[in-house]
Amino acid sequence: MTGTTDMTRTTDRRVELAAWALLVAQVVHGLTPSDTDAEGYAGLVGGLVLLVATMAAILGLRQGRPWARTLLLGTGLAVAVGFVLYHATPISSPVTNPYIGEPAGPAAWITVVLSIAAGLWAAHAARASRPLA
Repeated sequence: MTGTTDMTRTTDRRVELAAWALLVAQVVHGLTPSDTDAEGYAGLVGGLVLLVATMAAILGLRQGRPWARTLLLGTGLAVAVGFVLYHATPISSPVTNPYIGEPAGPAAWITVVLSIAAGLWAAHAARASRPLA
């Protein structure tokens, strides 16, 4: 029985670490300046909602709440897909801020890639840690 408890704690730590990485990536991206013309409120509001969702998932994970992994799974996927659609596609619209063709700079691109990777890692960790039953 101890082995199962130890394995569960290790899995929980991995999921929480992935959630913290997602939070850090989101905050760093938000603090990284990028010189683009298309910035609008969609990214600000959407980013804030996803940031709050990430913090809620971390809190839920720390408290052992059963909904926390599901929230992290959805939030991680939303961040990864959202960053691709919002920054990495060449389509300009009121709800996108494409970096392609803009002087966004390497720091902005690095934070986009890190946010996508952190989102995918968080979603994978949350999904992989769910019980199969």
